[in-house]
Formats: sequence, C-alpha cells, structure tokens
Amino acid sequence: MRQFLLSLFVSTLLGAAILFFSPYFIGEIEPWISDSYYYTGALVLAGFIVLVDRHASYESIFIGIVLGQAIYMFTFIPVDSLVGVALVIMAFKSLLSCVGLLLKSAISDVLHLIKGNT
Repeated sequence: MRQFLLSLFVSTLLGAAILFFSPYFIGEIEPWISDSYYYTGALVLAGFIVLVDRHASYESIFIGIVLGQAIYMFTFIPVDSLVGVALVIMAFKSLLSCVGLLLKSAISDVLHLIKGNT
C-alpha cells in the first residue's frame, strides 16, 4: 500500500508539472492543442521517470498522471464550457505515459539480462 501511494504521489506531481511547464516551453496553457511534441514527450518522459522502482504499479502511475493534470487544470487554468472535452483528450493522450512505463521496464529487463541477474 505504501508503494502504491508513493508512486501515486510522484506521478501526480509529474502530471501537474507537465501542465505547469507548458506555457514556458510551448507558449500554450493547454498543451494538448499545440502542434509541438512537448505534450507527447513530457508524458512519455513522466512515465519513464516515475518507474524508478520496479515494484510500482502501472495503474497507480497512470491514474496519478491524469489526476495531477486534472487537479492543476481545475486549480490554475480557466474553466470553460469545453472542460469535458479537454478531460477526455487529456485522459486519452495520457495513455502515452504507459509507453514510457513500457520503455523503462524493457530497458530494465535487458540490463538485468546483460548483468546475468534473472
């Protein structure tokens, strides 16, 4: 349970950081409407970073990243009538964080095989 809460907390912070840094990197408050690859790269990187412990659950990381973005959005971004659409787009694009998770686990598995630790 402690590991679940820790990975949820870290991924929530990373999810909020994605939206926090968006205006500085791409000049858009809502990164999912931008033409740049910032949002895609940030989600993959967040999924990669948060899996520092091999025992963290993928579900808690994905939920945390989406939760962090939603909390930041409702707290600091002006809410308009299309907030529901934004949440759906954000949730689907946040699946890209799972790509980072899979990359991290694949790299870790390959490194353990190379070292001889099975």
